[in-house]
Amino acid sequence: MTPFETFAPLNEVPFIRHAFTRRTAADTKAADYEQQLVRSFGCDRFARAEQIHGNGVALVTQPGAYPAVDALITTAPGLPLLVRCADCAPLFLVAPQAIGLVHSGKKGTLANVAGAAVAAMPARPADILAVIGPCIGPCHYDMDLWTPLEEQLRAAGVRNIHNERRCTACHLDLYYSYRAERGRTGRMFAFLALR
Repeated sequence: MTPFETFAPLNEVPFIRHAFTRRTAADTKAADYEQQLVRSFGCDRFARAEQIHGNGVALVTQPGAYPAVDALITTAPGLPLLVRCADCAPLFLVAPQAIGLVHSGKKGTLANVAGAAVAAMPARPADILAVIGPCIGPCHYDMDLWTPLEEQLRAAGVRNIHNERRCTACHLDLYYSYRAERGRTGRMFAFLALR
């Protein structure tokens, strides 16, 4: 099974399952890797975003690939959301009866995909828990993703924001980094589902 980590604030939420995968010997770019990964979490279907580095958001009720979006939102129990990263930030959004999963790199952050996702959530922003996962830090990149993401979430009305500010390029023993490894690297995956 692919090694993964979970985040303490999300571990306190009983009605979700979540994970963020780490570096692995498996071929994370294989055509069937995503399906294998989801099956390892006991699921046989999932929704995934095309990830075009924009601010598109899809409200999903069925499994499948959703084109032209970088954020997925669902109220459907048992439908996992999946996004892939290799320096871009995974953003987990959790509210009562609704979840969102966002891929936010440089372009998506500049386009405020986080704010667009919060606005599309069928929940009051004040009720949303936001967790920013590992991504490349300003120590290795010409843009700080952490600070603008936090600012965008606050501007959208989210108050419960957690960010360990863990840089993927600083921890190549744990994560892949597209920039640090000059494009020759695998992918990490963020997984989020309502039970």
